[in-house]
Amino acid sequence: MRYSISILLAVASLIAGGNSTYAPVSTSCPTTPLVRSTASGLSDGEETYRVVRKAKADLALAFWLLETNPSFITALEWEMPTIALTSSGGGFRATLSGAGTVQALDGRDTAVSTSGLYQAISYHSGLSGGSWLLSSIIANNYATITSLFNSSWKAGLANGLFNPLGSQTAVYNTINNDLLLKEAQGFRGTIADAWSRLISYVILPGANGGVDNLLSQVTTKSNFKSFSVPYPIILAQHVDLSGTSCLPPSDAPFWEFTPFETGSWDSRIASFTPTKYLGTSLSGGKPTGSCTTAYENLGFIAGTSSSLFQDPGIGFNVSEPLIANFCQLTESVNVSDTAAATNAAVGALPGVIPAIQFTQVSDLFAAWPNPFYNLSSAPLVKSQATLSMVDGGESGQINPIFPMLLPQRNISVIIVSDNTDGNNNYPSGKEMHATYLAAQAAGLTKMPFVPEASVLLAANKTSGPIFFGCGDKSKATVVWMPNYSATAAGGNVDTSRMQYDAAASQQVITNGAAVMSQNNSKAWATCLGCAIMSDTSSTLPSACTACFDQYCWKS
Repeated sequence: MRYSISILLAVASLIAGGNSTYAPVSTSCPTTPLVRSTASGLSDGEETYRVVRKAKADLALAFWLLETNPSFITALEWEMPTIALTSSGGGFRATLSGAGTVQALDGRDTAVSTSGLYQAISYHSGLSGGSWLLSSIIANNYATITSLFNSSWKAGLANGLFNPLGSQTAVYNTINNDLLLKEAQGFRGTIADAWSRLISYVILPGANGGVDNLLSQVTTKSNFKSFSVPYPIILAQHVDLSGTSCLPPSDAPFWEFTPFETGSWDSRIASFTPTKYLGTSLSGGKPTGSCTTAYENLGFIAGTSSSLFQDPGIGFNVSEPLIANFCQLTESVNVSDTAAATNAAVGALPGVIPAIQFTQVSDLFAAWPNPFYNLSSAPLVKSQATLSMVDGGESGQINPIFPMLLPQRNISVIIVSDNTDGNNNYPSGKEMHATYLAAQAAGLTKMPFVPEASVLLAANKTSGPIFFGCGDKSKATVVWMPNYSATAAGGNVDTSRMQYDAAASQQVITNGAAVMSQNNSKAWATCLGCAIMSDTSSTLPSACTACFDQYCWKS
């Protein structure tokens, strides 16, 4: 595509003037290496954060345990476990229900039985709709859910994803210019960029749909700098376009996006690069010219984590999209009415945002310049100049648990906020079982056994918490919190729903909070404390015996 002199001058003027744009910026390279191997463990930045955060989280956990049940006093003599929270995919249902989970855990926002436990969490991962939640939280300096809802979500969701600010034409023109600015800097935008910008108008703070939010900037936020909040991890999944399928296989690598670095722990990649310099052209780990910043737009990362455009029949009974037929773009796809409506809306984007192009298969994916190009230690991707990424749940793992299973992070307890839709818009356990199988195949031994969904459904165990891994100190304790109708209004909404009025949004948040606190049950809070402390050598309250009998999964 050729650009007029006026467009090119506008690009130069915006960048030179320091104005916020979606365009990446050329800059000088740092003197430190731009690629590191996972053989060295966690990055220095994350390791420092992990250690200091753990000390603060331990104090918060001790306080919460004593507030919950004074009998936990004997447990405080032992080392506190490291706790993680995962927020699943599932569109805005997952965003809102997952928000309810955070709200019920956050001592700044609620006064229920589980309040204060968020302050004891060291890691928080998000995927797809869960990444929208996590991105909004971190971009707003870890604001409370109540604050986020009142300041941006309420209005943004009322307008709907495809009608941002209630002014579709003006915003779509802005997004089109964003893509043109990015391409004028040498980076071809795709439909994932447009999708990302639409999401940003709902979840991110700042002018023009939060266009200037960068993931690495989280390190400058006061709550992050004081180690007062969980370390965030956003997941996407790799697709190798040299194959035949547009879907990632069950063993496809996950990409981790964090404030300090981005990369994959998968043994076929096993490399990371500083998030700040994503977009830089590297070969063999060395820059080929100047470096790039601002490619790591936070909205683009959240959009990457939820990009499904190569799979128009996701969740429906259609054949596997293949590269040979351009991911079914040239075929008629028979899907349900709700999916058809969503696809029609997305399919209209190229018409209202002309910068979106469909001329090659990669145009259906989120495109990231490969920092591991020609890197011999990353054989899976070393021949790919551009990485093609999709929704982190495309291989069936819609709960972002994998990062929490790494021994380097030493996580003992994983609270899984599962807002997937395998059972009439509620979880069936299918995704949990998929993660168990994938973890086994990947050698991530800390994942405990999870049965097939049919077993959980037959036992009527999908409408309440389950503890997986009870009694096995070699495994993490996984506290599964499946979404269900915990309130009269419930949280049963379709994944494809992209517009909520204020009452509907609040309904889903409230139900999510009720799921996490079990409707403010003090008995449940004690049981949750028992699960958290179960793998320590401490003497637990006598009430824990009944708790384990009620909530532990017994194979």
